[in-house]
Amino acid sequence: MKPKLSIIWLVLITLSACGASTAAPPPDPVASGERLYNIWCLGCHSLDPDGPTTLGPPLGGVATRAAANSEGLSAAAWLRRETLDPNANVTPGYTSGMMPSDYERAFSPEQLEALIAFMLTLE
Repeated sequence: MKPKLSIIWLVLITLSACGASTAAPPPDPVASGERLYNIWCLGCHSLDPDGPTTLGPPLGGVATRAAANSEGLSAAAWLRRETLDPNANVTPGYTSGMMPSDYERAFSPEQLEALIAFMLTLE
């Protein structure tokens, strides 16, 4: 009887291990946003607020500027609008129409939120 009980326990332990879920954790939105920045934004937007001027204004400090917007928008809402409609408020000294305005089609909603999450770290 004892060997039979041992076999049953062994089978139960084996089966319980088979049902364990090893789902990958969700991706970090800030890290995903940084990857998107490196692919889509780095060519025109420096992270150094005092660095050399490129085609677009530097993004270093953009979270602070977004939080201080005079329109009463949250920093995330302001960054979302500026990303999706880049010609609405062109930074003085930069040319309108230089930044692509099709990011709503180019990015999934999750990618857009990840990019915004990354920009919110740039204080």
